[in-house]
Amino acid sequence: MISDNKINDINANNKINNKIYVLMIYGSPRREGNTDKLMEKFKEGLIKNKNINQSNLEIEEVIIRNLKFSSCIECRHCSIDGECFVNDEMQNIYPKLINCDFMAVSSPVFFTAVSGFLKSFIDRCQRFWALKYELKMNIINKERKGIFISTAGSGIKTVFDCPQKTIRAFFDVLYVKYDKDFLYNNIDFKDDILKNPLALNEISDFAKNLIIK
Repeated sequence: MISDNKINDINANNKINNKIYVLMIYGSPRREGNTDKLMEKFKEGLIKNKNINQSNLEIEEVIIRNLKFSSCIECRHCSIDGECFVNDEMQNIYPKLINCDFMAVSSPVFFTAVSGFLKSFIDRCQRFWALKYELKMNIINKERKGIFISTAGSGIKTVFDCPQKTIRAFFDVLYVKYDKDFLYNNIDFKDDILKNPLALNEISDFAKNLIIK
């Protein structure tokens, strides 16, 4: 069974140190792709945010394509004790998901869905669904928010409907409020987003003015 003391220690750590911990999750399989560049603009804006004491700001980036982990094998072990049975690099990620004060997730659209990398990552968070809805254990005792950043080659607005639902479900099991999304159509080839300075400025300005409790 997951240790309540362990989780409380994790949650209390930032409060004691007055740290603001922002977790950025990169879901694209392409290095330096369009969503990566949008995330970089978000990070740049955070660093310039005057609402945040920069000495207390901690930004951590999780590059999913670099992680060594398997997909969920649906063994249902997490339904018993809330722990994931698979011992790989996802075990190092779980505390970060629990501990962060703000979360930014990015992914381009593939076949009207998030990338396969990000979907496998989210599927490995089944343990949080089990903790919340099966075992009725609230292991996250603070309010936090998250944003979703995505691009699609298609010009159809509804192409983002399924990715939004996936991210909402992901945020829900982590007690993260879906605060805002940044969704851009007609962005397909590498560096296409650089042709849209309004998009880059929109994310940067949002981050500059963000208030994280």
